Amino acid sequence: MALLRWAGLLALLSGPAAAEFSGSLKTFLITQEQIDLGRLEIPERSTLQMPLRLMWDQNLAGRVNLEAHLQFTPVVSTQSISALREAARRGPTYRFDDLKATLGNGSEKALTLQNLDRFNVQIRLDEGDLTLGRQSIAFGNSRFVSPSDVFLPFDVRTLDQEYRRGVDAVRYQASVGDLSEIDVGIVMGRSAKSRTSAAFLQARTNFQGRDYQVTVVDYSDQFLLGLGVEGALGASGYWAEIAATQGDADYVRASAGLDFALNEFSLVMIEYHYNGPGSKDPAGYLAAQATVAYDKGGVYLLGRQYLATGIQAQVTPLLSISGQALINLSDDSAFLSLATSYNTSENTYLDFGYYHFFGNAVVETTDLAWQPGSEYGINPESFYVSLRWYF
Repeated sequence: MALLRWAGLLALLSGPAAAEFSGSLKTFLITQEQIDLGRLEIPERSTLQMPLRLMWDQNLAGRVNLEAHLQFTPVVSTQSISALREAARRGPTYRFDDLKATLGNGSEKALTLQNLDRFNVQIRLDEGDLTLGRQSIAFGNSRFVSPSDVFLPFDVRTLDQEYRRGVDAVRYQASVGDLSEIDVGIVMGRSAKSRTSAAFLQARTNFQGRDYQVTVVDYSDQFLLGLGVEGALGASGYWAEIAATQGDADYVRASAGLDFALNEFSLVMIEYHYNGPGSKDPAGYLAAQATVAYDKGGVYLLGRQYLATGIQAQVTPLLSISGQALINLSDDSAFLSLATSYNTSENTYLDFGYYHFFGNAVVETTDLAWQPGSEYGINPESFYVSLRWYF
């Protein structure tokens, strides 16, 4: 972070500045059904989340830009939020240091999360762009699950996916010719130790109408090599991506899919994903989550083989609907989501959504432990309504 402070000081001395302040306020009211499985019981729950994101963008002398995003999320629930509190106490992943995850101590059923999600200096050089500090980094070309994506990808069940969580990095991006780009950098984890940090290089190019990419990531004594291609087949688009990882754990992940338009207002996508570090059987799901692939490698799916489908439709200029299904082919469980969004007025949106889960719930439980019968069978059915305002 010392490098970031020095860059900011130099920028302030470089000349006149133009600042832009913006943000968003969202409300999510979520209701989850009760699940009763004998020893394992999940009560009915209603939760109100109100994330407020404040964004500051400052341009200095044309070539230097400062960016900061600070988010506060009050959470109020009808049940205990001890699991959320415990998750907030865990150390940040791929962050050198961080603010305290909660604002104050809250109570048993209420808590306010805080997140300094962006804090960086962007310097435009003659040869490329240098970004120092907290920023978003995403790899891969797959639509649902990208095998090369290591740095905090979204779980498909995450409700609000507008802003990907920032990581602390030094990153350099440069164009090579008209159709190629190189992206290289270092991501700093807790105290910048080698075990918690990473280095990456990604190269992209276009050849004969197809986009190709090569991704290399060295993280937590793991080495990832990813390859991807994306192009068109007539009126349809396709993509394929594979990533091989070696180190303390050796595994392969791969995705392939295509999309096509039903008409000028709707798009359908389908993707197959192979998840090498996952388990072939639900009995191995809990053990799999303790491996480096899940801790530092961006893996969150528990099974081996998946089929994902999605549809997006613009019904009217103000109304859109979407649906998504992710099927675990290893245990026959599935996650289904449906959502609709209506632009009620300028910068204001009203959303409704539904999450449904299929699959066996719990195979066996004891007083001390339980074993999942499938990946998605234990998840409660959920409804939500959201109001989003941007300023």
